Amino acid sequence: MGKSNRHVFGVIASRLSDMEQSDLLTGMLRQAQEMNIDLLILSSIYNPNEPSTQLERENDIYDLICSDAFDGFILISEAFINPQLQKRILCLLSKMKQVPLIALGTPLPGFTLKHFQFLNTSDAMDFEQITDHLIEKHGFTDIDMLTGYEQIEASHLRVAGYRASLERHGIPYCPEKVHFGDFWLRSGEELAMDYIDGKKPFPQAVVCGNDHMAYSMLDTFTKHGISVPERITVTGYEYIRERMYHYPLLTTYQRNRAELGAEAVRLMQQRLDGETSEPFMPPSGRLIPGHSCACGPDPMQLLAEQEHISMERTYDFLSLFGQLEFELTECRTIQDMLQVCREYRYMLQNAEEVYLCLYEDWYSDRSISENVTCYSLISEARPFTMHKHDLSRLCSGPAAAYSICPLFFLQHSLGYAVMKFHTARACTNQYRRWLKAVGNGLEFLRMKNDIQYLTQCCNLSETVDIMTDMYNKRGFHSAFDAAAGTFDARNTHLVVLRVCLFDESYATESSGQKIQAILAASDAVKCFCAGSRLYGRIGENTFACVVRCHTSDSKLLEDLLGAILIRTPGYTVRYALDSFVCTALPCSASSSFPSQMAAALQRLEQHTKAVAARRICAHYSEMLALRNQFYLTPEAFFETASAEMPCSYSSGHLRTIYKKCFGTNPHRDCIDGRLLLAKYLLFTTNDTIQQIAQACGYRDNKYFLRQFRINTEMTPAEYRKACSPAG
Repeated sequence: MGKSNRHVFGVIASRLSDMEQSDLLTGMLRQAQEMNIDLLILSSIYNPNEPSTQLERENDIYDLICSDAFDGFILISEAFINPQLQKRILCLLSKMKQVPLIALGTPLPGFTLKHFQFLNTSDAMDFEQITDHLIEKHGFTDIDMLTGYEQIEASHLRVAGYRASLERHGIPYCPEKVHFGDFWLRSGEELAMDYIDGKKPFPQAVVCGNDHMAYSMLDTFTKHGISVPERITVTGYEYIRERMYHYPLLTTYQRNRAELGAEAVRLMQQRLDGETSEPFMPPSGRLIPGHSCACGPDPMQLLAEQEHISMERTYDFLSLFGQLEFELTECRTIQDMLQVCREYRYMLQNAEEVYLCLYEDWYSDRSISENVTCYSLISEARPFTMHKHDLSRLCSGPAAAYSICPLFFLQHSLGYAVMKFHTARACTNQYRRWLKAVGNGLEFLRMKNDIQYLTQCCNLSETVDIMTDMYNKRGFHSAFDAAAGTFDARNTHLVVLRVCLFDESYATESSGQKIQAILAASDAVKCFCAGSRLYGRIGENTFACVVRCHTSDSKLLEDLLGAILIRTPGYTVRYALDSFVCTALPCSASSSFPSQMAAALQRLEQHTKAVAARRICAHYSEMLALRNQFYLTPEAFFETASAEMPCSYSSGHLRTIYKKCFGTNPHRDCIDGRLLLAKYLLFTTNDTIQQIAQACGYRDNKYFLRQFRINTEMTPAEYRKACSPAG
């Protein structure tokens, strides 16, 4: 699936099914297809006005702004009201200053950068046309204006258009006839009641700054028996297509957002081609008459609105009575999920292809993968893996639009969905519901294979993890606090281990092997603690313990726990050397559990990201298998000549690719593997130094002693004492 050599424009949007954005998208699509341009549209699903921790992860979709797939950006700026989200998008776009950007809509305070070029329809021109209609068509001379917040520029631009029309027709402009509201329902109701209660004289007509205020005004007049338009005429603005739900049918005005979207695409192409563009002229909209003025509605327009509502109701019915959500909760594998999604393709109206692009570790509650696996829902092509920013790989065939929306559940990012389409009618509320159902279904599938979830469901103790017979997080916290007064920073350490990294068993039948690995890891921690019971399983695959020994060397303890873990058969049967990370921090009598644990977990995240970064190296899997042999059977690799290596590379090439993967060479790892075995035996047995040297493959006891001391800065006997429990 290769991308053709054509421009790709990124559209930064939110809730694409909203009417205003749908109109813009209609024009963009039309123009992009004429000019052979692909549109990649980044859009959230919910976009609440106020910050929401439950929906925070949906905004991870905008991190894809940093993809190198984009030749230009079109930002629908008015779609973003949440200040925190505005800051996040500005931060991302500031990193992409080399990519030209056109912003559509009124500039919002604080939501702009120097390289933004804003395009918009003209509020002033639109309101001048609305007022012209009332004066010229209906002969009104007494007209009030209800606009929005007084501190917003758009409110004053709309008043300016109203005023220009009055003055051009020789009607004096009176500031007392302009009323500032909030662009919402309350404003229309309050002004209508002022007229009804006699606080303000009835005008012949009221020009409302948007449809919401006009609707509430109409509803209030109807409740109080005020006849519209016989007693008063009301007009709206923005045409939000809810006229059928209010009486009488509103006369409103539709901004030409489609032409605005088309102009953005044309202008972007001109900028990329280095052409000089003509001065931008805001496109004119059109009046859509209804019964709230004497004109009456256009029958064809009314029929189109009725058909739209009928279609929405049909799909609402199908959504309500469809069994998608229920069937998704019964899935046991990814393949089951894909099959269910395909059976409900009717929810994906006008979609030509849909991909579920899931992070490789989507089933983990700490997704850090940079790669996604892409599953086709329509063509049923073979799944493929790509970097999450490699969006151009999804573009194929004739120029089209691709909606890229987040897949998430609460605080857990799962990946994203990509829908290919050629008409804005594909971006419906039905599709939003489908995305929500798929996100929930993925979380159900994850939980079914999540050991932590399963054990918590059956855990009958407040402080003990039943599966491992260790403290759980609450129990370990209490035990830590109870013992903290005895901690001495010279010999006391908090050691935290995370295992089963990059596990792929959640969506397979092999998750039982992970249970065995978790149990083996708990055994390794218990062995490491050498009789102390201050240990716990504080997370799904995270263990913590406090140890007292004759050393203040944190690194020594980290290596020792790793040595014990890789020697535990139940773990290494399933997992490789890159599947765990460990950290140790000194503890004192004043140590606080929350701060100590937060510091330890932060270190683990850093270690995990470092390991994850290495995994994308070429030949990594092959080199990892070789490294596993060095550490699991070090005695077999005492000689490191390339001819004896279990691979076909020359010695020079082997060293080169091995070092790219692990930052060291095979010879060094052979030595480290033997020494790690020696450390394990020194800690877990009473074997003599000579016996341990032989077990590690050393033929010369003196050579073992010298190499051990060079690499650990202590003798084996000193090491054994340092690791022994302190009194």
